[in-house]
Amino acid sequence: MNKKFLVTILPLILFNIIGLSACSNNQLSYQAKATPSAKEPTNNTVAIKLKSLQTISSISPDLAKHKVVFVGESHTNYANHLNQLAIIKSLQKHWGRKLSLGLEMVQQPFQSYLDDYVGGKITEREMLIGTQWYERWVYDFRLYRPIFDYAKKNKIPLIALNIPKELTKRITKVGINGLNKKERQQLPAFIDRSNTQYAKRIKKVFGGHMRTSSKGFEKFFDAQLAWDEGMAFNATKYLKKHPTQHMVILAGGGHVIGREGIPSRLDRQNHSSSAVVLNNISTTLSAYQGDYLLDSNEAKLPPAGLMGIFMDNTETGVVVKGLSRSGAAKKSGVKKGDIIVALNNSLIQTSNDIKLWGLDKKPHDPVVLKVKRKNKEYTYRFLLKAPAKKPMHGLKHP
Repeated sequence: MNKKFLVTILPLILFNIIGLSACSNNQLSYQAKATPSAKEPTNNTVAIKLKSLQTISSISPDLAKHKVVFVGESHTNYANHLNQLAIIKSLQKHWGRKLSLGLEMVQQPFQSYLDDYVGGKITEREMLIGTQWYERWVYDFRLYRPIFDYAKKNKIPLIALNIPKELTKRITKVGINGLNKKERQQLPAFIDRSNTQYAKRIKKVFGGHMRTSSKGFEKFFDAQLAWDEGMAFNATKYLKKHPTQHMVILAGGGHVIGREGIPSRLDRQNHSSSAVVLNNISTTLSAYQGDYLLDSNEAKLPPAGLMGIFMDNTETGVVVKGLSRSGAAKKSGVKKGDIIVALNNSLIQTSNDIKLWGLDKKPHDPVVLKVKRKNKEYTYRFLLKAPAKKPMHGLKHP
């Protein structure tokens, strides 16, 4: 894979995140604001001295001085994850066996499966089933596989940071104060609400998505607070239990940029400093967004083989909720409402079985699909197709 990393030293300022939640993506917009040591700028244009650009290896000594290094991501951007791996490799040269990886994408109750995976006790497939990857995180595991493979090969501890999905959903309904005692014990005792800029940013996110600026915001805001404070708490708990360890934390860009999400909370709890590395963001650069900005070539996963089926889990099984017009399944005769029984002689019970089955399937791979329709079984044979071509979210500079 042709990859070239450029790193810009970047002082930071105020930002807005466009998306459903704090981690949804790295899209930002600029707002000028005076810093304590500078007057209000009269021009928002940022100049970067190209001859001063650095590589990841050249900044790693500076990053290694910190207890924790955050590396943001846009979850579906493969180049972002390759950049994260490059940071991990560079810091392992400095930290050695003291390196651990904190993961937003795995929820804390499933830590034992990460331990068993790194320890070689279970396979990748068993780890994905155990952590409920496709039910809880959803995103294609192939995007993260190089990082997981490297961690397993080098015995690097993988630490689940996220709070349970059920708890997040519960908070959006009743707020933190509405939690029962058992639910509340899953969160830190203290949740910092003092950052007014954080609250304003989350309100803009909420307003942009919900088409409103007030109704239900407090509970939505509580969920975001619990999310960020909870991940910072879980990272701190691990670091206090293992005081010689350092940690690279992989999380959505919205959780790390500007230090308002996880970083400031972890620094407060852990009584140490951290570094923030931003990853291929599309933004007008401004002061105080992070410590470093990575700029790299685009990278694409090999195309996946697809059936062109939209699924839904029901009491009767996995139901075909819809079909892609040009998809292989529709052309073969599969119909909306069919219940998927088996794929290539593998029995199907949930949509997770299908996602795991298709993890490494390629276009033109053969499929034998068995479905049930009105108490009759039908078998269809066809070849998987490549995804429809569409523009990628490439790197956009101001």
